[in-house]
Amino acid sequence: MKIGNNISMYNTYNMFNTLYQGNMLSHSNRLNRNFFPLPGNKAQGTGALGSGAVQFINSIKSSSKALSGTIKELSGPAFSNRAITSSNNDVMTVSYSGNKPGSVSSMNIRIDQTAEGQLNEGTIEAANAAYQGAVGVNKFSVEIGGKTTEISVNVAEGDTNKNVQQKMADAINKAGLGIKATVATDSKTSTSMLSVESTKTGADEKNSFKITDITGDMAAKTGIDKVTREGRDAEYSVNGGPARTSQSNSVYLGNGVTATFLKASEETVTVSRGQDMKYAISQVESLVKSYNDLYVESVQRTNDMKSQNLASKMVSITGTYSNALSSVGIGFDSSGRMTLDSEKLGKAAESGRLEQFFTQNSGRNYGFTNQLSRLADNVQRNTSNYVGGSIFGSGLSENFSYSSFGDLIQYNFLSAGSILDFML
Repeated sequence: MKIGNNISMYNTYNMFNTLYQGNMLSHSNRLNRNFFPLPGNKAQGTGALGSGAVQFINSIKSSSKALSGTIKELSGPAFSNRAITSSNNDVMTVSYSGNKPGSVSSMNIRIDQTAEGQLNEGTIEAANAAYQGAVGVNKFSVEIGGKTTEISVNVAEGDTNKNVQQKMADAINKAGLGIKATVATDSKTSTSMLSVESTKTGADEKNSFKITDITGDMAAKTGIDKVTREGRDAEYSVNGGPARTSQSNSVYLGNGVTATFLKASEETVTVSRGQDMKYAISQVESLVKSYNDLYVESVQRTNDMKSQNLASKMVSITGTYSNALSSVGIGFDSSGRMTLDSEKLGKAAESGRLEQFFTQNSGRNYGFTNQLSRLADNVQRNTSNYVGGSIFGSGLSENFSYSSFGDLIQYNFLSAGSILDFML
């Protein structure tokens, strides 16, 4: 086949391949300018490589590269990262701000009491019953940190208990006094209750508050003038040592480790160096994304048999290991895209099944990582195996646009490495 002034495809390829073997990069611009006119100076005909085709080539290359990199990471490195961990995240979590986890020694923490703020729980009322307190403007005071603030709430005829409780909560919260009011409802019993709690934990007297009626009986009627729980400090011990206290549930343990107490427990919680499962899980999430990106790109080209073949190979690999994938939280929706069950994934990470699936050196699981990685690498190296003739639109013929093919050569030289990868 010839293009224009007796310039054959063969000669064009030879010129480009010479450039690829090591001649000056600027020659690619000269090739494009001399033999393939700039956009707007097209030869006879209208055929052209569309921007969608170039985008498709670029997408499958980048998606396969991302997929390959993620699989390689999950084949070992992702499970080698170390982090400071808690043996029971339901009781206590830990965070680490240092850069040398290896310097952190194991610690055993016992939490006898968590830190809490003062709480005034009101009385439980029938939510939709008419409010029986004083109608009109009611006033009550809140004393906290040596300062007294007056709060007004207007009660209208026909207001329900829940209406009044919500009006009081809104007024208290709007005042921004360091306390938070909430209305809890129970749909089963149709009841509601107003509660007021300090936003700061600890037994410090500065955080305690007192609520007193001024005009009307609103505070007494709703029950928020009575203290249900005084503020208290957290109580804990480290490595069996003496009891320690903290006004906050966030406690610095030293060496860059900060613990957050969630609840008291008779059992000790161990802080130690362990696998960084958050990182491993993030890599699985990346695997799902890159797999779906490549799969969607290939499967949507319904008229391209080579692209469809890529999608089929992906489905074949994952289908073979569907049961093992499901055991670590990886599934598939009706369109063939990967999905993640975060709860199942987390349990697999904790039990070690996730690491075993991706890193063991023999058996079916290793076969999955090996096959999918090999396919992703092959897409990058031999893209033409997964790109059909339809990629070139109307085809390369006398009607093909000079400028577009020149752009294709230059595009491939700069970003892909060789025009051979896209020759069909």
